[in-house]
Amino acid sequence: MSIAALEGSATLLDDLRAALGAEAVLHDEKSRTYYANDVFWQPGVAPLAIVLPRTADEAAAAVAAASKAGVSIVPRGGGMSYTKGYLPKRPDSIVVDGRKLNRIVELNAADQYVTVETGCTWSALNEALEGTGLRTGYWGPLSGINATIGGALSQNSAFFGSGIHGTVAETVLGVTVVLADGRKVTTGSGGRVGAKPFNRYGGPDLTGMFLGDNGAMGVKVSATLRLYPRPDKVDFLSFGFQTMQAMAAAQVEMARSRCVSEGFGIDRTKIEHSASVNKLSDGLKTLGNLAMGGKSLFQGAKDALGVATAGTAFLKAHNFTLHLVVEGRTDGELRHSLDTLRAIGKRHGTEIENSVPKVMRSKPFGPVRGMLGRDGQRWVPIHAVFPLSDAPKVIDANDAFFAEKRGFMETHGIIYSVMTMTVGNDFFLEPAFYWDDEITPLHAASLGEDVVRPWRDRPANPATRQAVAELRRATQELYAGMGGISWQVARDYPFREILSPETWSLLEGVKRAVDPQGLMNPGALGLD
Repeated sequence: MSIAALEGSATLLDDLRAALGAEAVLHDEKSRTYYANDVFWQPGVAPLAIVLPRTADEAAAAVAAASKAGVSIVPRGGGMSYTKGYLPKRPDSIVVDGRKLNRIVELNAADQYVTVETGCTWSALNEALEGTGLRTGYWGPLSGINATIGGALSQNSAFFGSGIHGTVAETVLGVTVVLADGRKVTTGSGGRVGAKPFNRYGGPDLTGMFLGDNGAMGVKVSATLRLYPRPDKVDFLSFGFQTMQAMAAAQVEMARSRCVSEGFGIDRTKIEHSASVNKLSDGLKTLGNLAMGGKSLFQGAKDALGVATAGTAFLKAHNFTLHLVVEGRTDGELRHSLDTLRAIGKRHGTEIENSVPKVMRSKPFGPVRGMLGRDGQRWVPIHAVFPLSDAPKVIDANDAFFAEKRGFMETHGIIYSVMTMTVGNDFFLEPAFYWDDEITPLHAASLGEDVVRPWRDRPANPATRQAVAELRRATQELYAGMGGISWQVARDYPFREILSPETWSLLEGVKRAVDPQGLMNPGALGLD
């Protein structure tokens, strides 16, 4: 770095400390190194500094100062990304860690919306909504104890509530975003003078350009989400299948029925290697405590005992298992949905013990233990989304692809598993890979030292990590070639190469309009 650049960096750090306070600006080597890694990609480029704004105005001041200095701005949420979404591309970058922007701004039960700062976790938002009888449509990922509202908006997350309500984008009414020059802009009706943020439209949909953008268009500081009455009735179903094709056929038919709140299908390898699934057999004490959380999940000690003693052995009797949460506003509505789904499931497979979805729903936002395998293996997924009708050919192609790659994976010690979901009217396919590798500071901070201690001395394994990267890229290209799309694009999934030239030029034009210097998360979405 030149003398002029060093002097400019020092001036910027002084400006940031003056605007946010010294304690909100991190510049030490340990912090800079920590923020250069995500769940998979390591080591990355260390940023110049990290800022932790506590208000939207502080975030705007930090962005404006960085922009004036010609320094890149990289937004970061809860740190659960594995697609380079919050990793700096250039050393002259500041990371804006938004986790201190975590207030509930307005909870309007009468008009059924909530405005929340984007550093709030999904777990905290759901706690704030307890007792209101309301819930957002999509209400969080499995990693919701760490994952933030802003991170989900940037990567278009899906899980809880997604069977009916789709991705998080379909729950958003408007956002407030800091643009690259420090301006705060509000989209939706909240951007009108004197209007409530109750509606997304009433003109061009400016909200959409900031969803799924991985921060390429601006730093989101708050969002307004639509609320719905929380269903009073809930029950659970699980099924076993001999083939993935049979399971996918059931999922597609169930998705068209609009009866599934959320659900997922997994293979036997996932059962054996996923720490999250294996937590089912952790013992009576844990499950007994969960049982006390609500009669709608467990009908008392006897039910809890049955779940605990069942463990995971019954799952391994099937090559694939599907686990569903079903909700209804009345007993009759719930019963109709259960009967519909049970009939579909039995046409394609066998009904089995429903303890997996029951335990998952009893504590939806538990520790993110699944970011490592059962025995501390590193884990990284890959995904794509397809039309429901394409599921059969996608499953066949996926099976053929990984059969061809079996020798490669065995040579490198890579374990493959797969998960499927339906999200609204889409079929979601997510292979995951496990391998032995070093534990990073991000894993330790996310899971706790007590959890990772047994594997702390495991050496780095860059050769296998590179093999996983090559396997992921080949999988991405397979899915993209079949017309699949990916939500967490960041700087990982193919994007520019699969857009038509006309569509790409429109995206570039929007980027130039909101970020003429190209300082907002350079490289995200392939924009640079």
